[in-house]
Amino acid sequence: MTDARFIDAEEQHHVERLLQAARQTIAEVRYCWVVTSVGNGRANARVVKAFPNGDGEDLWTRWFLTMRTGRKSAEIRAAGRVTLAYQHDSGSAYVTLAGRADIIDEPFAVESRLQQVDDPGGALLSKLVAVKCTADHLELHVRGVTAEPWGHGRTLLQRNRQGFWRLVPSTHSPKPSKG
Repeated sequence: MTDARFIDAEEQHHVERLLQAARQTIAEVRYCWVVTSVGNGRANARVVKAFPNGDGEDLWTRWFLTMRTGRKSAEIRAAGRVTLAYQHDSGSAYVTLAGRADIIDEPFAVESRLQQVDDPGGALLSKLVAVKCTADHLELHVRGVTAEPWGHGRTLLQRNRQGFWRLVPSTHSPKPSKG
């Protein structure tokens, strides 16, 4: 959602169009990369199953499961943030979300997502925790929506504490395409 009090109608329309393209890309991607900070400028990246939001949840809150005692959960606890990267199978769209990450060690948070995974006999249930990422940073390239030439520069949106998104201008990026 955008806040009309702070941006003009044209920019508001453009931001809504970017957010819609990001939502569509995320909805169509089954697995995403989760990137965690490990200090000293290093990061680790792994593929995780991307779970859809629950009914009534914020559209920019994303979930995945991880091992309770694994390196990934330790890195998330230490950093408190993650980056999620989604690439559409077509190769024409990608979205990265970054934001606060919380480990949710509650059976319902795991069970509701584990039902979507093949877990014969429930062997994984006691070993997993859910990770909730609340995005406040979004970068995307979606052919036909973001600036051309595609893949040059970046399109960045930042979210404020009230949940409103705004386009962050870049002096290095071409002007966004109209649409």
